[in-house]
Amino acid sequence: MIRKSLVVFSACAVVLLSSTAVFAQSVDDIVSRNLAAKGGADKLRALQTLRQTGTVTMQGMNATMTTSFKRPNMNRQEINVMGQTMVMVFDGTTGAMLNPMVGPNPIAMPAEQVDMMKDQSDFDGPLLDYKAKGYVIDLVGNETLDDKPVFHLRISRKTLPPQDLYLDGATYLETKMSTTIPGSGVMEVKFGDYRTVNGLTMPYSMQSFAAGMMVSEMKIDKIEFNVPLDNSLFKIK
Repeated sequence: MIRKSLVVFSACAVVLLSSTAVFAQSVDDIVSRNLAAKGGADKLRALQTLRQTGTVTMQGMNATMTTSFKRPNMNRQEINVMGQTMVMVFDGTTGAMLNPMVGPNPIAMPAEQVDMMKDQSDFDGPLLDYKAKGYVIDLVGNETLDDKPVFHLRISRKTLPPQDLYLDGATYLETKMSTTIPGSGVMEVKFGDYRTVNGLTMPYSMQSFAAGMMVSEMKIDKIEFNVPLDNSLFKIK
């Protein structure tokens, strides 16, 4: 009985110490594990371009979508719905859009939308080299999201709203990102269906929410790395 009690006590001690070790992890350790889970910081830095193609569902309509990124922060989004192609581009400084349903000519994006495109165009995301970007990351704590343990990180940025990032407690991959946009409320993105291609692990499912309601869902069919993308692609003439 004494030996059995010792075994049970030892097992409990291991669980307790393991839980304490998980909670005591530093922000840098968590970020390092996240980058390693995605393929490693060096591989991520080596990426120069990325192109995603897939389908998006929004307001009951299905559309095809192609998103192209180029370092350092250029972004082009094309959405084809009902035979019409809408285009949004950000060339690193200015943003423009073309919506055939509104008119034949491109128009400049309003300032708040340019800020959003600039945020979305961060090629590496908020965690890679976050200190060099001037970001501050705090560990809010260990929480539960959709019945799974997660690390809750808060990312403070000088000129942009703070972001709350939730990483899976087992894989260290992103599960949700939440941002409070002044005048628009809370915007959330949930990530899932992670797959590894050419040594890099990326989400193939993204659900966007506004004020707690899902507004769009994107399912990616294909991700291409380091494809040739001319700078002119990120402008609308």
